[in-house]
Amino acid sequence: MDLTVVLPVYNEKELVIPLYRALRSSLDRLVKDYSHLRIIELTRNFGNAMAIATGLEFATGDWVVTMDSDFEDKPEHIADLYRKALEGYDVVYAVRESKHKSFLKDIGSRLFYFLISRISTVPLTRNAGNFGIMRQDVVRALRKMTERTRYFAGLRTWVGFTQIGIDLPRGKRLAGRPKQSLSRLFKQALDAVFAFSTVPLKFLTLLGVIAFFFALFIAAMIVMLRLIHPGVSIEWAPTIIVIVFVGGIQLIGLGILGEYLSRIYDEVRARPVSIVKTLTNAKQD
Repeated sequence: MDLTVVLPVYNEKELVIPLYRALRSSLDRLVKDYSHLRIIELTRNFGNAMAIATGLEFATGDWVVTMDSDFEDKPEHIADLYRKALEGYDVVYAVRESKHKSFLKDIGSRLFYFLISRISTVPLTRNAGNFGIMRQDVVRALRKMTERTRYFAGLRTWVGFTQIGIDLPRGKRLAGRPKQSLSRLFKQALDAVFAFSTVPLKFLTLLGVIAFFFALFIAAMIVMLRLIHPGVSIEWAPTIIVIVFVGGIQLIGLGILGEYLSRIYDEVRARPVSIVKTLTNAKQD
């Protein structure tokens, strides 16, 4: 079997040697020998999704594994993914709950998957991350995806093919601290929402309709109140209510439009997803 493993690594010097040894031990049961180790150094940290996209550009194996390098994706589970793929699947990905998340990350993860599963234009599996194995045909399809705001699990689902998830326990980080801060995770969640759903824009229309009928209701109530109690002074109330309500909707709408426009701006600039600094045992087309 010709197999390529793509691993994004950033500031993980404590993990590189143990990770390599664990991969060798796991892959010894699947492949007979190793052609070479390819190291692709980027000029800076372009992010996890961009690093995977760059790695896929150099992935030549009939089967390609994508996984994180912190041991939360266990190398020994590659064999489980491959055995399932041999049943006739083009993509097999790991589905797992983490027992090692902080309270905030756990709540945020649950809220994200609850939201994205209901508003996404493609069916996205809960708790499906980067860890998975796919045929080279799938990799070639992913290479055609040139967008800059990437949610890898979503793109992998979007390209289609025969896919299935299997339950695999998430491991515990071997050393060091997680490189994904809450702010970066929040940005990735926004990228996923705005890349795979237009519901926020439709929600803006709904808010506009609600605001319109609410304004009509307030106007009717004011007319009735003036007819029933002509001496009551309420000239200021409807003005303040309408201004605050409409102003709030406008700000929400501008914020949502701004999120989409910022992503359109990134696409129009057509920057490369990453820039390779050096290559070891690899050639770039």
